Amino acid sequence: MRAFLSYQTNDREVAARVAAVLGEFGCGAFLAHEHIEVSEEWRIEILKELSQADIFVPILSANYYSSIWCKQESGIAAFREMTVLPLSIDGQISQGFISHIQSSRIDPAAPTYANLLPGLAKHDVSFVIGKLIQRVGDSRSYRGAEANFELMLPYVGRATKDQIVELLEVSTKNKQVCHAGICATEYLPPLVNSHGAYMNRELRAEIDAVLDRYKK
Repeated sequence: MRAFLSYQTNDREVAARVAAVLGEFGCGAFLAHEHIEVSEEWRIEILKELSQADIFVPILSANYYSSIWCKQESGIAAFREMTVLPLSIDGQISQGFISHIQSSRIDPAAPTYANLLPGLAKHDVSFVIGKLIQRVGDSRSYRGAEANFELMLPYVGRATKDQIVELLEVSTKNKQVCHAGICATEYLPPLVNSHGAYMNRELRAEIDAVLDRYKK
């Protein structure tokens, strides 16, 4: 999955932070001012990147709609019917060809996964679920496990049987997850009840033993 970040020059630092979060999640991001060499025909390059990107991410601000180039980029994205994820750093709302799409307010100093996941899932929910399962499996602390699992919760109902089983099995293998208080008492039990029968038998027995300890 690849994103095209559209932003006015004054907001390039915010765009770079958003790109970094996308990159951590396995989504490549194109930033015109960073990725286009001065000697290149930048208009052609921007059109090429817009044609190849899956998601259009405009960084909305008072600056954005003062730029004719930003307006044109958003128009092209709308014409291509790209998945659009407008992020507002100052309360600015979507305008023009993307005015029907609600923007999400972000902290310009610290954009988060929660700001980006709905838009990514709109384009490819299976991709998002797969990355979230991986993130849960890579948890390194109890609090981290709970936070990562919480990100997964809105998408559990859209996961396939195999994805739920994978989530249960990585949670069992990673003791930071299955022994995290909220995971063991709230998040995992319903999934074990609904999908535990499809798990590897040894892992099912292991997760059952862990969850039994946390039953009230």
